[in-house]
Order: sequence, then structure tokens, then C-alpha cells
Amino acid sequence: MRKYKTMVCGLMLMLCASGCTSLPPAPPPAVECLKPEPPPAWVMEPAPNLIQLLDQIISPSEEPSNE
Repeated sequence: MRKYKTMVCGLMLMLCASGCTSLPPAPPPAVECLKPEPPPAWVMEPAPNLIQLLDQIISPSEEPSNE
């Protein structure tokens, strides 16, 4: 029984000594919330009227050509 107590005491001493000498866990990294960047200027402009743009590009022909 005495041998058992000595062995348990020795193990406890080793656990305590290793716990005191081990490094503490590293603290979590500080996370900084960054402010979002302002949107680019083209996002703030009104959307173009694509129908007018297509009317300028595609115009009906005057008369169909008969060849």
C-alpha cells in the first residue's frame, strides 16, 4: 500500500510540475472589424436607358433594297 501511495504522489508531483512549467495557451488573435470601403462613383450614377441607346444604334432602314 505504501508503494502505491508513493507512486501516486510521484505522478501527482510530476503532473503539477509539468503544468507549472508548460506555456499557457495563446490568447485568440484580436479581430478588428474593418469599415467597408465606400462604393465606386459609377455605382451611384443612375442606370442608362438602354432602349434609347438601342434606338440610336439600330434604326429602321428607309426602303428595302430590291435587287
